[in-house]
Amino acid sequence: MRRITPGLLILWLLAAIGCSHAQYSAANLPPEFAAPHHVSARHVDLSQMPRTSTPSEWLQPGDTVELSIATGIEKTTPTAWTLRLDDSGAVDVPLVGPVPIAGLTPNVAADRVRDRAIERGVYVSPKVTLTVDKRRSYQITVVGAVNEPDTYEIPATSCDLMTALTMAKGVSDEASRFIEIRHTPAALSDYAKRSPPVGPDGVALASFQPQSMAPVVNVDLADLNNLSPQSLQLLDGSVVSVTREPKRVVSVMGLVNKPDQIEMPDGEDLTLLDAIAQAGGTTLSIADKVHIIRSVPETGGTTVIEASLANARSGGPDNLRLAPGDVVSVEETPSTVALQTIRSFFRVGFSAAIPGL
Repeated sequence: MRRITPGLLILWLLAAIGCSHAQYSAANLPPEFAAPHHVSARHVDLSQMPRTSTPSEWLQPGDTVELSIATGIEKTTPTAWTLRLDDSGAVDVPLVGPVPIAGLTPNVAADRVRDRAIERGVYVSPKVTLTVDKRRSYQITVVGAVNEPDTYEIPATSCDLMTALTMAKGVSDEASRFIEIRHTPAALSDYAKRSPPVGPDGVALASFQPQSMAPVVNVDLADLNNLSPQSLQLLDGSVVSVTREPKRVVSVMGLVNKPDQIEMPDGEDLTLLDAIAQAGGTTLSIADKVHIIRSVPETGGTTVIEASLANARSGGPDNLRLAPGDVVSVEETPSTVALQTIRSFFRVGFSAAIPGL
């Protein structure tokens, strides 16, 4: 009866369940079937993450300021009002009315209030004093693979993903490169009602696009260059979830000493020779042919890659990088079958020649 090799068994099973597959050699493997470099959060320079560009000294909707207006004829200290910037970025100054001051520094905002008071004929030459009473802050929850998961209070002007991760003392060792940001419907509604912040020159910031804020933002840290600062902005009640690195394994079978599942090292790549070594090496020194069965999620099929251990050991392309879920089968060949037969013959013949063995 013909002996079934592990590689043939796998290929027959693939055919039986109707999975389409293509076969290539390691040297001519199309780029789309190659295993990508493994990237985890530990490989990423988080300092390169895009940041929100709003200067921290600018006043923002939700900030509370203390404002007083002196005319010079008062006999007592002028009344100081505590006022809150509304969603449009304006404060409702007593007697003067609404004055937009979002995007201004406190000193420039005081001049803006003074000018409006004169324009509206309320005061002739007032002295306006404006200071920040309390900055608006957001409650941000950070969970998952971070060193200190918790809910943090973060100033609205610097409330972005980088600040949240910093507050949580950074990502932990088991963090993957994927992060989910989830905004609350109430916060999105509030954000959409805001007027664009303006700079000291009175020009609205073009980067402010509230309609583009999605309820859920999936961040891939390996793609930082294509992320916009606004996509990493956090709102009141946002939840940041850093996913953990899933267990990554490959299966090694066939002519190896310890056929088993091999766990891929955290945050590192695993090559063909690495996997063979972890499986105890080959049972025969002449074993050379390897089949690597790789799933292709994009097509729903599989790819079979043929590699040579001799080529891999010489530094050739056959020592290819493995992907999670790969099945590595060291195949029998006519040479390995012949060597196994000779070994078996000598072992049986030697045992029969010695009584008691």
